[in-house]
Amino acid sequence: MAPREADTQALDDAITSTLTRLTEFAAFLKPSTPSPLTEPIKTPPNPLNVLRDSAMLVKAHTTKISLLAINKPFTPSAIAKVIRLLSAECLPAMMSAVQICEQESGVWSNVIAREAQARVRRVFLEMETLLQEVQAVSQGNGNARSRNSLSSTGVVWESCDALIELQKLGLGGLAVQKAEQWRDTIKDAILELEEWKEGEDPDTEGHDALLDSEDEAVEGDKGSVEDLFFAANSLPSDRLELKTLVEDSINRLRKVVLLYSALLKRRLRTFDKSCDGADEGTDERRAKVSRLDEALAGLQKVPHQVDDLAGCFYDLDEERAKVGLAKCVETALSAALTMKVDWTGNEDEFTAWRVKWKAAVDPDVKEKQAIGG
Repeated sequence: MAPREADTQALDDAITSTLTRLTEFAAFLKPSTPSPLTEPIKTPPNPLNVLRDSAMLVKAHTTKISLLAINKPFTPSAIAKVIRLLSAECLPAMMSAVQICEQESGVWSNVIAREAQARVRRVFLEMETLLQEVQAVSQGNGNARSRNSLSSTGVVWESCDALIELQKLGLGGLAVQKAEQWRDTIKDAILELEEWKEGEDPDTEGHDALLDSEDEAVEGDKGSVEDLFFAANSLPSDRLELKTLVEDSINRLRKVVLLYSALLKRRLRTFDKSCDGADEGTDERRAKVSRLDEALAGLQKVPHQVDDLAGCFYDLDEERAKVGLAKCVETALSAALTMKVDWTGNEDEFTAWRVKWKAAVDPDVKEKQAIGG
């Protein structure tokens, strides 16, 4: 039996209104856009729990929507009912959780607030695609059965799993995850710099025939043309001072990688345990979160600075490379100083190790004042 026209229209209305809401919310969840919910939430619940519960509901609702869309008879009234529940319950709950993270960033940290914002936005964007597919099927413009299921359902599930994972990770676990990613990015940059330093020299067998000195097109400008062709792939053999600077940079960046590993072991992996039994709104927790946020902000900067440093080398700009290296080291030193003492304010193994590390990475850089210093 074909669905009634009124039911089909009701489904189309439900999808359209939900799509409009998703688009508006996703726009507000861009990093540079403030949350649309400006009224403070009194006695807010744990936002990570709200995100987890909402994500589980979204998974359940989207599963129902998918099954109803691909199975016969097609029942628009049943699908519309699920979509209305999705729009009325899950979307506002997720937006409220994001607002709580922002409103209580002193408790949940800036890193959690940004991560919640990004992960919820992804859920909304994937749900848009799913509902557009359902709408196409409802209007007779799509064939869900030919794909066995709506292709976007699994992607929505993945985005929801990321929110569930965020609740499981907590602040300490997310800090560890992020720091490991940033450390690995620096490791990759070091490998690329090493390959560039040891790269193919234009005088070797890899020399491009187009750069033959007898070619009239390059005669008289051979040196500059070689720089243009080979600088991005290898260090010119005649740039001895630049080679020394690259080697020094690689050596220092390896020590920066060691700092990440030390902070992961001695500070980030011990954060959650240090907060056990402490009320989420206490000044003690807020002070620890502030320290963690400050350190993570520095640890996040370093990979970008390393990328800029590598660009200076590839441009064969020695002076800019020196400045870039100094920025990398200074930022790392600042993060290390922020984490100088443990979460109870006492000195420990890392405190002593940091002094030796500082002397090895750059004994002449002046330390900046930081919490815990």
